[in-house]
Amino acid sequence: MLICLLLLSACGQEQAARPAAAGKAGGSTPPTIYAVSYPLAWAAGRLAGTDAEVRFPVPEGVDPAFWQPDLETIAAYQGADLILLNGAGYAKWIANVSLSRNRLLNTSQGFAEQLIAIDAGPLHSHGPEGDHSHGELAFTLWLDLTLYEKQVTAIAESLSRLLPDAADVIARRREALLLELRELHRELAAVGRQLEGAPLLYSHPVYQYLQRRYRLNGRALHWEPGEQPSDDEWAKLDALLAAHPARIMLWEDEPLAKTREQLQRRGIDVVVFRPMGNRPSDGDFATNLHADITNLAGAVR
Repeated sequence: MLICLLLLSACGQEQAARPAAAGKAGGSTPPTIYAVSYPLAWAAGRLAGTDAEVRFPVPEGVDPAFWQPDLETIAAYQGADLILLNGAGYAKWIANVSLSRNRLLNTSQGFAEQLIAIDAGPLHSHGPEGDHSHGELAFTLWLDLTLYEKQVTAIAESLSRLLPDAADVIARRREALLLELRELHRELAAVGRQLEGAPLLYSHPVYQYLQRRYRLNGRALHWEPGEQPSDDEWAKLDALLAAHPARIMLWEDEPLAKTREQLQRRGIDVVVFRPMGNRPSDGDFATNLHADITNLAGAVR
């Protein structure tokens, strides 16, 4: 591993010396942009259009926050003209490899004071990422759409520097995208008002920014969609419900039918509200978020 890291460090130094691509306007190959999360890749694609090639190599079904790329993929990131970072400790592998600093864009750097510090949760695992805990800083920033707007703006500004001849069209695309996000923000804010502080449950501690911005009243568990909760976990839920009588539970993905049935017996409706750190199977960020908001609004009693 040490040898690999040394080789990666040397490779990163070589990449730092290489000038960024000028883009189509300059008559050369379009620049390549790599992102560490789907929301960043989606926004970059909307802003860049065909003026740049946006890549998001995280495999389907894998949580990008805890994904560990192979050496070939790391080398591809090192060769990018721009690397979009989420910040808040997201994609921890970034800290262990050498990447040219002048090609990194931490999209949350401009609002670091608004990041949410959280206690480390219990060690658990989901998917091929292995054991981990949700601790230090909450990182699903884009679920607060006002913060996601700031990330989009940071990407647009960086793209305008990378593609100066396309700056005007990037600005127009940015305004169109922000209008779309502000409409989704209004929809979410309306649901928050509709809930009026009613108690909610979350299957996982990933909704901190959603809760803070839209004034939700939720408590997080550590339940996995593809796993049946143990008897002990059901007992803990029943104890929680005595003090926090939730009637809606947000899930990262569709839970098992048996889990849904047992929740319904307790008077709890399941609402799938995907954080979308990775790409959805259908549609895009905006269409899926709109569908999730609609489903949540329909569950409010």
